[in-house]
Amino acid sequence: MKTSRVLGSLILAILLAAGCMPQPATPAPPAGPTGTLVYGTTAEPSRLNPIVGPEVHTKAALDLIFDPLVAVDDQLALIPALATRWEISADGRQYVFHLRQGVRWHDGQEFTGEDVKFTLDTIRDPNVKGTIAKTDYAGIQEITLPDKYTVKITLQAPDASFLSKLTVGIAPKHLLEGQDQLNTPFNRKPVGTGPYMVEEWASGQQLRFKANRDYWGTKPGIETIIWKFLKDSNILTVQLLSGEVDAAAVPSTDIGRVRQERNLSFFETLGFNTYIGFNNEHPLFRDRRVRQALNYGLDKPAIINGILEGQAVPATSEILPNTYYYNPNVKPWPRDLNRARVLLAEAGWRPGTDGILERDGQKFKFRLLTNSGDKVREEIVLFIRQQWRELGVDVEPVFLELNTFINDYVLKSNFEAIFIGSSVNVDPDFLFRRFHTSSIAAGHNFLRYSNPELDRLLEQGRREANPERRREIYFRAQELIYQEAPSIPIFHPKVVYAFRPQISGVKPSPISLWWNVEEWRLR
Repeated sequence: MKTSRVLGSLILAILLAAGCMPQPATPAPPAGPTGTLVYGTTAEPSRLNPIVGPEVHTKAALDLIFDPLVAVDDQLALIPALATRWEISADGRQYVFHLRQGVRWHDGQEFTGEDVKFTLDTIRDPNVKGTIAKTDYAGIQEITLPDKYTVKITLQAPDASFLSKLTVGIAPKHLLEGQDQLNTPFNRKPVGTGPYMVEEWASGQQLRFKANRDYWGTKPGIETIIWKFLKDSNILTVQLLSGEVDAAAVPSTDIGRVRQERNLSFFETLGFNTYIGFNNEHPLFRDRRVRQALNYGLDKPAIINGILEGQAVPATSEILPNTYYYNPNVKPWPRDLNRARVLLAEAGWRPGTDGILERDGQKFKFRLLTNSGDKVREEIVLFIRQQWRELGVDVEPVFLELNTFINDYVLKSNFEAIFIGSSVNVDPDFLFRRFHTSSIAAGHNFLRYSNPELDRLLEQGRREANPERRREIYFRAQELIYQEAPSIPIFHPKVVYAFRPQISGVKPSPISLWWNVEEWRLR
C-alpha cells in the first residue's frame, strides 16, 4: 500500500567569511500530522479484520489500518509494501518475500513473518468460517519462515495471478490466534501496521481514525480522519455542498450540480461492475434461455443515460474496459422484447390471465434484493421491475441495510436475484472466485454458477504465465460468461470524488481511494 520515503541527510555547510563565522541554523523539526478531514458516506463497514472483511466499504476502511505484502497503486501496478522485494522461482511455484524490518503493530509489538504465515494459513483453513476467498489461496502447498523477516511460499502448481492475491492486509498473530475470526472483539477495535488507527467507532454515526505517528512509511499528514455515516445519498450531497463533510464520492445523479461548486476539487475513476446476479441453482434461473431473456428485456442505455445521467460506461463483464484482459468484442445485450419473449416461450413460460408468465402452475415471480440508502440504486431497481413487467415477469424490490444485505443474503446465496456492485481487481483470475464451481462451497461464487467448460478456462488462465496466451484464455472466458448470462453486467460507474481544495495528495485508483492516504495533506 505504501512506499517508504527515504529522508536525505541534512548537511550543514559552515562557510568562513572574512572575519566572521555565521551561526549554523537550527533545523526545524519535521511537521507532524495536523487537522481533521470528514469523509461522508452512506455505507458503514462491518468487521474491521482483513481475514474476514468481505465487501467494498469494509475493504476501504481496512486500507487505512492494515498493510499488505504487496500493494496496488493508482496505475494498478503492484508495488512493495510490507515486503520490500521478492523472488519467484523459474518454475513459478516458489515465492520468497523479504520483509520490511522495524515495522510495529499499533500496540507496539514487532511485525514479523509469523504474522504473514498466520494470516494466510487462517484464510485458507477450512475450519475457519467467513474468511475472504479461500479459493485464492487453495493452491498454497506450504509456507515456511527461513528467518523472522523472510517468508517462503511454495505452490502446488504455478499460478500467474498469485502475486496479485497478496494485496490482502496482514493481521496480527499475537492478537487473533485462536480467536473466532467472525466474532472476535478485535473486529471493532482493530490493530494494524497501517498509517491510521481506529480511535472511536460509534455505530450509525462515525468511524474516527487517528494518525499512526510511528508509521514505517511516509508519516501521515492529517491527524484525524472521520468517516461520517449518513442516512442516504441525498443527505450526503447536501452536507458536501454545505461543507459539513470535506470529501465524498458524489452520488451519480448529483455530479452535474456538485461540479458547479467552485470550492471543491474533483477526481474521477471508473468503479466496480454493477450487475444483476441470479441464484443459478434456483428453479427460475437454471435455464440459460430465461437468463438470456431477462438480459434482452433490460434497456441498459436508458439506465446509464437516463438515471445515471451518463456518469457510467457499459459493462460487459467483471473486467474493467480499456485494461489488458478486457475483451472489446463482447458487446452489451440490446433490448429486444420479441427475442426475449421467444426465449421465455421456449423455456415453457406462458402468459397467465393476469399477464404474469406461468409454467406448471408457478408464476414467474421473485424478489430482487439490493442495499438501502443509495437512492440511485433504489431507482434503478424500480426501473428494472418496470422493464421486466413488460415481459410478464413480476419482480418485488427489497431494500436491505448494507451489512445485512451482504452478510445474511449475498454471501449465503440467500436470494433469488440481487442488484449489486463487485469490487475491481488487478488480475482477471478473480473470475475464478466469482464463477468456478469450486468457489461455490467456499461461498464466493454466491451466484452458484457451474460450467465445466468455464472451469477449464479459468484453470488454464491461472496456470498460463505468457500474457498473450493468457489474454486469449480470458477473452474466451468472457465470451462464454456473456452467452451463459449467470448475471447481467450493466455499468461501471464513473466514480467522482469531491474534496475541499485544501486537501492535497489524493490519487484515487479504481481499487481504492485510500491507497496513499498517508500522503494526503491539509494546506
